[in-house]
Amino acid sequence: MSTVLLATDGSDLATAAMARGVDLLGHEHRFITLAVVLPVFVPTASVSPMDTHPTLVDAELEEELEAEQRAAQDDGVHELDEVLGITAQHLVETGEPGPTICDVATEVGAEIIVIGSHGHGLLKRVLMGSVSTHVLHHAPCPVLVIRTDQPER
Repeated sequence: MSTVLLATDGSDLATAAMARGVDLLGHEHRFITLAVVLPVFVPTASVSPMDTHPTLVDAELEEELEAEQRAAQDDGVHELDEVLGITAQHLVETGEPGPTICDVATEVGAEIIVIGSHGHGLLKRVLMGSVSTHVLHHAPCPVLVIRTDQPER
């Protein structure tokens, strides 16, 4: 029985990728679902209208928004059990998705990571980056990338 890390962003496309990955690997594994919440940055009005002054950050509002996002993602990863027909451990982490997925894979001893790829073109990958590409190059274990153009379920 292998430890399988299912990395999701909560989208229908990611759920379809997870379902396909579970179908390919089988249900006889230890599954861990992971959703990564991006850090929230909420600028407030600066001290003066001049651009040379630093922007202040509203830490309380950032924490509140992050907590809301974490709660929403937590609900989503718990729903995956029923959709995928598995029993999984659920994790919600805050950080940049690519590095966080790799870090969690190391921490939990994942033997394979399943992640979706939206199949964006080269220009969009260059401008926005690609989580699946980052994970492919930095993961501590094999990575199964499921290309998803449309949800299958």
